[in-house]
Amino acid sequence: MTLTWRDTGTESEPLTDGGIVLSSFPSAGLAATIAGHYIVKTLKLPRVGVFEGTEAQPIAVVQGGVVHPPIRVYGRANLSIVLSELPVAQDTANSVARAILDGAAKRTARLVVGLEGVVPHPYEAEGDAADGPSTDETVWFAAAREDKTTSAEFRTAGMRRLDDGIIGGVSGALLVEGITSPTAVSVLLVSARHAPQGLADHLAGASLIEALDRLLPDLKIDTAPLRTQAAMIEKAIRQALKTRPRGAESEPDPNSPTIYG
Repeated sequence: MTLTWRDTGTESEPLTDGGIVLSSFPSAGLAATIAGHYIVKTLKLPRVGVFEGTEAQPIAVVQGGVVHPPIRVYGRANLSIVLSELPVAQDTANSVARAILDGAAKRTARLVVGLEGVVPHPYEAEGDAADGPSTDETVWFAAAREDKTTSAEFRTAGMRRLDDGIIGGVSGALLVEGITSPTAVSVLLVSARHAPQGLADHLAGASLIEALDRLLPDLKIDTAPLRTQAAMIEKAIRQALKTRPRGAESEPDPNSPTIYG
């Protein structure tokens, strides 16, 4: 094992039986990163763990004068969130996913949920009556193993099952590793509208949090401040796009994960 999840510090609080582990790594529109940081800030979660090992990146993250490793864990008794602002190299994504799942199993978590922003498919179909309307803020879910009870929980929380798509990075590795993992694994995906322009999508981040809030009522996170900030950013983006020279639009990154819906 080249990466391990180790509890740290006097504030470390062990994850209780049946707890939830969230995974937040950079993705399209920084939706997962925005959601992860907002959850940590709003719930005032302390840092309770770090990921260390031979594949750990030799980078220090300094926030508010405090030094953090690039991948660390915040949490409380019933919730842990593995977070990083830095993208994970493709050749280490599997190691990170295995470390998350091994840590979750060791702490007897009942569910690992990856958060992911994706590039919206240009031919995304209109929603149908059975699955609900297709909107910019629709949240999809993909489960590593078919489970009717879990699927029902996600659907009741207003999410749609992803029938076809490609998911890469840590989230993709979590799903593949989760096929044989003792801990259930799912990934939540939201379209990041401004991802092709390389811009952050705060509304997509808010949508992920609200989906989690419906799925996990204990969270109780108010996303109104985040949506207010998103509205201000959206206004600035629209103004910037109006003044952008014709033909200057960016092409979507072909390496970004894509949602088919």
